[in-house]
Amino acid sequence: MKTKVAILGATGTVGQKMIKMLENHPTLEVAELAASERSTGKVFGDISWREPGGCPEKIKGMKLISLKDVTSPFALSALPSDIALEIEPFLAKKGTHVISNASTFRMDKDTPLVIPEINPHHFPMVERQQTPGKIITNPNCSTVFATLGLFPIIKLAPVKAISIVTLQAISGAGYPGISSMDILGNIVPNIGGEEDKIENEAQKILGDMDQPLDTLITAHVHRVPVIHGHTVAMHLYFDQKVSVEEVKAQFHAYQSKYPNLFEIYDDEFSPQPLRDITTYDQRAHIGRLKQGASDSIVGLVSMGHNLVRGAAGAAILNLEGFIKYLGNK
Repeated sequence: MKTKVAILGATGTVGQKMIKMLENHPTLEVAELAASERSTGKVFGDISWREPGGCPEKIKGMKLISLKDVTSPFALSALPSDIALEIEPFLAKKGTHVISNASTFRMDKDTPLVIPEINPHHFPMVERQQTPGKIITNPNCSTVFATLGLFPIIKLAPVKAISIVTLQAISGAGYPGISSMDILGNIVPNIGGEEDKIENEAQKILGDMDQPLDTLITAHVHRVPVIHGHTVAMHLYFDQKVSVEEVKAQFHAYQSKYPNLFEIYDDEFSPQPLRDITTYDQRAHIGRLKQGASDSIVGLVSMGHNLVRGAAGAAILNLEGFIKYLGNK
């Protein structure tokens, strides 16, 4: 028997990505599709489908239900933050475990903010939640690729500061996204609230369960005319000499431990979103590893699919990780 999962916000871009990624999942199956009241009662096959490959046949005939009528033991939430504020705790009180892509509860002291390869030891934070169902969150899309690029190498030596610059795809703004008149042939040098999310979330993920990383992190974010794929350029300022060779060795060591986590590039023109990411890509693509202006500065680029590893795929991995955590309790 597969574990039954509800999709909250099933009609949106991330919700549809979740549905498609679960189509042939070995242990999880979509049991309920929930959306806003204006969609409740509609047959899902009548909804505009935008995900490549077509809507799964078994999903087409399902009716959309009210968000509050979900009864599945687990829910993947692709809800906007304001709606998540009401719905996710409501379902947790009913006993549903909610894996949320929303930013609403990420920084709550009792809510795990998890990337399974980095901090699965944060799952026990849920034991402090006073509801039968628990809320678990995945990070902001750019935070995912920043932290995946950082966590293997911050162990090499104490880090005094980290500089992060993002180049974020337009699909990160949802559908229909940003106006073509604002983005075609242009770069928008800010995304509201994004810089604080990256800085604060990275510190929470890379720290201990109740003690965030105390390294200074400064982020600058940009919206660029790329459809899918967030690129994150970073510089780490260590308090001692750290060589590029040491950094490469760390990534290759983690690649051996997690074979599908990294794609590592040695040429000077990779990674590139259009060329290197695939439709359901869960990898962080690591490149441009280089020595900075001193032997204590290292630079790199981490890039990946913002709707997959940065959203839908991240939530699915957290669901798998949380089910494993519950089974090991």
